[in-house]
Amino acid sequence: MHLRHVTLHCFRKGNSAKDTTGEIFTVYGSGTTTIRTVRDWFKKFRAGNFELKDEDRSGRPATTDTDIIKTVLTGNPRYSVREIVDATNIPKTTVHEHLIKIGYANRCEVWVPHLLTETGLMNRVSMCDLLLQRHERDPFLKRLVTGDETWILYQNFDWDVLPHPPYSPDLAPSDYYLFLSLKNSLRGKSFKSISEIKTHLDEYFTSKLKQFWKEGIMRLPERWKKVIEQNSSYIT
Repeated sequence: MHLRHVTLHCFRKGNSAKDTTGEIFTVYGSGTTTIRTVRDWFKKFRAGNFELKDEDRSGRPATTDTDIIKTVLTGNPRYSVREIVDATNIPKTTVHEHLIKIGYANRCEVWVPHLLTETGLMNRVSMCDLLLQRHERDPFLKRLVTGDETWILYQNFDWDVLPHPPYSPDLAPSDYYLFLSLKNSLRGKSFKSISEIKTHLDEYFTSKLKQFWKEGIMRLPERWKKVIEQNSSYIT
């Protein structure tokens, strides 16, 4: 496998040849390809030629399947195995093998390193303990979740940001609750334009009652407690 797989992935994302070249340089180092080569590949892709033969320049380090999969997941850790296959043209069984080899696991529809470092494990426990103590001291706090961060809105309308351990989608309501529900709403649907997608999202969010948001957010204390009890293990 080689850099052309990465280029095809970027092409399908809608990146320009210039941005794609920059991304390749960032991941694999400058000089691994040229913008002229990337433009040539883009030209072939636009013409419908997606043949991925080994055309790497001699003397350059070869790009492995593992490198390509890591690059794809860095760009979007929410890709399904099928989407990884479509983005890389790597066979499904090979994708599975490499995901296991590099230690990735799917948690709340997000790919994360299954074997966290000792520091990462300690961070999960210490942060959950801190958040649980804070919750017990301030039982009337209202919680508002934005992205991967949990925010606290005090009754005097001051804002504070709660710490969030890395690689922990099981502790982010947006991941373990909101996006899973959103994914279910998209199942079986197809859209002809960005406008249709935006309309669907607007209708989805406005249709949710206050109880929906409350249920997802109020699961947090229970999850913090489970992480501590399970000695930092992921919550399934």
